[in-house]
Amino acid sequence: MKKNILQTLIAIFLGLISFSNTFSQDVHFSQFDAAPLFFNPAQSGLFDCDHRVILNYKSQWSAYNTFMASFDQPIPLLKFKGGTFGAGALINSDYGGETSYGNTHLKLMPAYHKDIIPTVLKISVGLDIMMNLMTIDESSVVLPGQIDPITGQPTPGVDFSNPTQFYADMGIGVNAMYNLENDLPINGGITFYRLFGSGGGGIASNTSTTNYRRFSLNANSIVPLNSTITFLPSFIFLNQKIYNEMNFGTYTQFTVGQFTPVIDALYLGVWHRYGDALIFGFAFDKPISENITMNFGFSYDLTVSHFRDSDQWRRTNNVGTDSFEFSIKFINCRKQIVANPPGIINDPFR
Repeated sequence: MKKNILQTLIAIFLGLISFSNTFSQDVHFSQFDAAPLFFNPAQSGLFDCDHRVILNYKSQWSAYNTFMASFDQPIPLLKFKGGTFGAGALINSDYGGETSYGNTHLKLMPAYHKDIIPTVLKISVGLDIMMNLMTIDESSVVLPGQIDPITGQPTPGVDFSNPTQFYADMGIGVNAMYNLENDLPINGGITFYRLFGSGGGGIASNTSTTNYRRFSLNANSIVPLNSTITFLPSFIFLNQKIYNEMNFGTYTQFTVGQFTPVIDALYLGVWHRYGDALIFGFAFDKPISENITMNFGFSYDLTVSHFRDSDQWRRTNNVGTDSFEFSIKFINCRKQIVANPPGIINDPFR
């Protein structure tokens, strides 16, 4: 049974690969399982504990840097039509280049969770309420006319009419949790972002369109091999305007708490960003107290596409560098944690 399921999942992945490219406009995280709220607001409060805090950092080619912090929790006392609510929020800052051009997102994400078939199927719906501020350091901008044709010396500094822009928008996400078997849960969802398409204009113009609608598909599962080894396959597909990106791969979880008091579980993983990079991941679970578990993750993106050998790559300062990410997650349970949740994946099935 499990073999047939895995073969079906692989076939779906390969089918999606056939029409996918690797490029996306908005910031993305290679550790997408460690950024559940960023990719699907329906996952707000969708875990079996009380509070969750996640910190993410991404460095890409030593030129682009992204910071993100999120918090969410279930609200079991607030019920409607037999379902419960969750609430989440995140702040994300993305800056790059010498001009520090970037975006700062603040998102509020309420969600509703409903058991359709108790212990078998749960459907969740969440809103992505986004407020965004675009900024640029005008004093560092150099336009072609500001370069001396004889000496080649630049004279930085531009007076843009819109050095900052603010806009707000909304998205919606749906998530389904299905227990195919007692020990084989499957989680999947779809999210539509920026439904109103309000980009607020560009930095240099009031009319340029910078905010394109996008959507994403996410899925993950838990496949135990034995009492010590568990596979945590995961997948995400992103589309924005004409750009597509798809990542798929798996963590392998090694439960080692019975062998060492230092960590509870160790994770080694590899993913493929189709047509672009291999992603190598390492993570571990560290108990902080009887009620709090910390999960630390590190990943490294190794560019394997033809772009690495292109003249454009050689002309930049990116030669010899790739991308890496850190993530730290804290999960708090008022009740004592008996079986720690897998650390990197968003896992409500412990």
